[in-house]
Amino acid sequence: MATLEQLGTVVETDLLVVGFGISGLAAAITAKEENAGLKVLAVDKGCVGYAGKANKGGGHVAFIPEGAEELYVEYHTRNCGDYLNDQDLIRKYAHSTVKTMDRWASWGVNFIGREHAGQAHAVIPWKVCIVDNDIMIPMAKTARKLGVEFREKITITDLLKEGDKVVGAFGFSLLTGETYIFKAKAVVMACGDQNFRIMRMWNSGRGDGIAAAYRAGAKMRNAEFGSFMNIMSAEHKLVAYGAEDALVNAKGENCSERADLDPSLKSVVGGVDLGGSQSVLMYLEVRDGKGPIFEDTTKNGFPTSFVGRNLCNLTGPPDPPFRRPTSEKFWARIMEKKHAGYRNEGTLKEVIPGVVGEFSPLYVDHDYATSVTGLFASGDICGCGGGWAGAVPTPPGRNRGSGLMHAVMTAIFAATTAAKYAAAASLGNVDADQVAKLKEETYAPLKRMKQGTTTHEVVREIGEIMQPVAYSGYKSEERLKEALDRVLVLKAKLPNLVAKDPHDLSSANECRSMVLCAEMFYRTSIERKESRGWHMREDYKTRDDKNGANWIVVQDKGGEMNLTLDPLPMDRYKYKPE
Repeated sequence: MATLEQLGTVVETDLLVVGFGISGLAAAITAKEENAGLKVLAVDKGCVGYAGKANKGGGHVAFIPEGAEELYVEYHTRNCGDYLNDQDLIRKYAHSTVKTMDRWASWGVNFIGREHAGQAHAVIPWKVCIVDNDIMIPMAKTARKLGVEFREKITITDLLKEGDKVVGAFGFSLLTGETYIFKAKAVVMACGDQNFRIMRMWNSGRGDGIAAAYRAGAKMRNAEFGSFMNIMSAEHKLVAYGAEDALVNAKGENCSERADLDPSLKSVVGGVDLGGSQSVLMYLEVRDGKGPIFEDTTKNGFPTSFVGRNLCNLTGPPDPPFRRPTSEKFWARIMEKKHAGYRNEGTLKEVIPGVVGEFSPLYVDHDYATSVTGLFASGDICGCGGGWAGAVPTPPGRNRGSGLMHAVMTAIFAATTAAKYAAAASLGNVDADQVAKLKEETYAPLKRMKQGTTTHEVVREIGEIMQPVAYSGYKSEERLKEALDRVLVLKAKLPNLVAKDPHDLSSANECRSMVLCAEMFYRTSIERKESRGWHMREDYKTRDDKNGANWIVVQDKGGEMNLTLDPLPMDRYKYKPE
């Protein structure tokens, strides 16, 4: 029998952080601040300071002003979470945003416009300021100064267990294919959610951490809400910001609203404040022969609004208090691509729904520990699984700024808990047979003949399954089962995956993750027989507070996807459905 050292490079650490995007960096920094004596190692496929999604977006940071926390909890529960949210955890979120910003600032991060923060909502005092897109550079410097160690360009495919406890992780180098075996007292998963590789800006969310945790026996929750639908240009495939309020059909009729939409569905379609109904409205118009759908740019006021002008830079340089050198260059390139992609110079621009995904079902408790001993999580990977936002893809829909705040806040919680656990734990025993089996399975695509299934085929097919609104946005039993059947056909092809090099081998692992996540999404969507928040059923158009007040929990049981219902503790929650 081969030893661990014969199977690959063995690396020991106290705390292993998988992923060093913004949440992973925050977790690593927090762990060292909590216990300077801990050996903290962060591993990622990317490069330090440039990994993850935080430097690819708008840099919006939402916070709840002190004194307004309970108003936020009540409003979100009733109008966004649709009563499926963990009211205790969202209260913890609301009371932690300002403290999170203060600690975050101590890591060298500059909050631009904090004193001029925009009112992001007409009713609740929910403020938004911004950070520049180079936000992770000072965070990486802080982490290094504290003694955090990094390993770049390494894919983590699986978690290693001793009995019921996680004791490390298995992975390989993207550059050389070399095997890495990480032994750790505790592991924090901070490697992002699943975005199904459909829309460009969110392409880095590959879901391999979700799949690794699932295979390790971790619970998943709220998987049926992982289908954030945005609106994108049919020509350049970038987001059409603000188009949801300026939609017209092929007859020139306004279709941002639809008068004949079933009244019962209007109360739950996409959540009152989340903007999720537009994909359904577009689908219905096209189904009824009124497509294609266009954005009437003359009626889109978002680009010149406070958010569009200052937080997204859609019309050139922002107001002086909101100047961000790095972000302005980034958004200028986005706008150049956008305008270069237009073939039609008129005011009507064809738009289509685009799946962002935000599939993030890894379950965590209020201290951000998963259901598996020794395993913790933070950031996008556990957005829906944490349950704080409720019946909505998390970060929650179009509620700008909650994503970055959630990433850093949860990292602080998770790392504080994990650091205490690691300080009291000892290194577990990693089974060489387990590693040998993982190595054989993981590297198999490199050894197969070229006529197998390619990673490009899987990526294309999973996009064709997840993209249609009729499958992911406006659901029915018949269409969900049809989509699931297509996923299972694709799943049967995975044993024939081929890869030509270590990068392609990493993509093969991501393909396994995408198929697993798609299967989980459709199985849980079939199980939830109601419309609630962003889960919209054509055959169950009303919210069922008697039978639907449950979280759907998914776990691997002997290789099978097992679904159970976990009732919400409504007896102790303050806000209840009327």
